[in-house]
Amino acid sequence: MNNQERELIENLMFKSITQEKFLKSFNVEIELMPKYINELLHVAYIEKNADDVELLLYVGFVFKLFSKDFVGDLCEILEESWHNQHENIARILQSIESPEAIESLYKAALTRFEYLDYDEAFALAVKCIWALWAINTPESHKKLELLSRVDNEIIRKCAQERLANINS
Repeated sequence: MNNQERELIENLMFKSITQEKFLKSFNVEIELMPKYINELLHVAYIEKNADDVELLLYVGFVFKLFSKDFVGDLCEILEESWHNQHENIARILQSIESPEAIESLYKAALTRFEYLDYDEAFALAVKCIWALWAINTPESHKKLELLSRVDNEIIRKCAQERLANINS
């Protein structure tokens, strides 16, 4: 991603420009934007560029660009510790409901990233559990079963609640 694109996204984030102005200035047609943003996200992953990941996720949210095409890179990024977008990625994966994300969501639910040490509510784990529940496959149910037996009470209870609500 170049500096002009970063600046445009930041301007959009801080409401300095409208979505319409952003789309005119970004120089990528809206129909091509999902593919382009996905390519930029892949580069940000390879370069371990946390700032670019945050900016690109923002664009994806604003313009509702996320689809199954993003799952591979989102899962790779979810398992990395060099950024702080884990909760946002878990929410995106929940909305996509792809079985491809099951293992990464399970791993993330059990990982305590350093920047989340303060989080006594285990929000990332809870979001991952909800995403596993939304995927709703036998494999995701198995991961919920495993999470329902962990020592952490918050994670365990959340997984148990989601299991109780399968198919209801």
